[in-house]
Amino acid sequence: MYALSISILSLSIYIYIYLSLYIYIYISLSLYLSIYLYLYANSSLSFILLNKTILWNNKDITSNNKTFFYKDWFERSIKYVDQLYDYRIKDFYSFDNICYIYGIPSNNFLKYYTLIKSIPIHIKSEINTNNTPCTQTTFVENILGRKNKTNKIFYTLQIQNPTENSKIQNKWQVLFGENELNWKHIFTMPYKATIESTLRNFQYKYVHRIIATNKYLFKCKLSNSNLGDFCSENIETIEHLFWECKHIQPIWNQLISFLEQHQLNVKLSFLNVSFGINSLKSIDCNNIVNFMVILMKYFILNMKYKKQVPNFNCFVHSLKLKIEIEKEIALSNDTLQIFEQKWNRIKFS
Repeated sequence: MYALSISILSLSIYIYIYLSLYIYIYISLSLYLSIYLYLYANSSLSFILLNKTILWNNKDITSNNKTFFYKDWFERSIKYVDQLYDYRIKDFYSFDNICYIYGIPSNNFLKYYTLIKSIPIHIKSEINTNNTPCTQTTFVENILGRKNKTNKIFYTLQIQNPTENSKIQNKWQVLFGENELNWKHIFTMPYKATIESTLRNFQYKYVHRIIATNKYLFKCKLSNSNLGDFCSENIETIEHLFWECKHIQPIWNQLISFLEQHQLNVKLSFLNVSFGINSLKSIDCNNIVNFMVILMKYFILNMKYKKQVPNFNCFVHSLKLKIEIEKEIALSNDTLQIFEQKWNRIKFS
């Protein structure tokens, strides 16, 4: 009887151990299978996330040994390096494009360039090897990639939602006193005057006073002097650089004479040099004058960077090249007749 009890007990223990082992194996296999299925189902997502580089508080992206975190940018859903990257040209977006895409304030340009200059080359190389840009970047590229619609989209945005900056607008309004400024005209004028994005971007920076004058650079301790590069006599403000300097006034007078020779009689002042005109008899005439005025300001700025006093003959050479480029674009777009109607009055000797 005792032996039978021992046998039954041993069998019970054996069965208990067997069942416990079976349950353990079953649970383990179920767990491993669940993990496998989860990873398999999310493999593409895992791949994308592994190929992204976090922008904020990243020890690999620093300036003066400090990581970056721009709260207002983060709140605009900017989180990864590749959101600042233009896959079409394999480089970072220009500041103007970043402003358009994410609604970044236009006075953040130093913050932006400090940030992208702090991104190491190896991170940029990793972005280039990843052919899957983030969803938001892909959406942006789909818009920017529409060759025939890009300018129209930005132009429409500027007309319907002109960029407002009350502080800057007030500064210009105080400067020009009793003249009531037409801000819709000011914001849309460059899109009517020129098809060239470089000139449009320059005029945008000019209106928002994002021009690195020596007054500003000296204040930031990036220049040894706040005096003008051309005259070395007066503090270089936007007003001085583009209008008041004794070396700048003569080329504006030469431009007035040039325009008069082509039956475009307009009296230039700092007001219409800054924001363009709309007083001539035709839209084409207004656009021609405004194009030349923007180009002249852009020319002056380039001469400042080269430390050379502007020369009107050099400006005319630049003007010829710009018109030739516009003609080539008109030929490719089958709009030569419109081009000739606009520019037929301008003749070069």
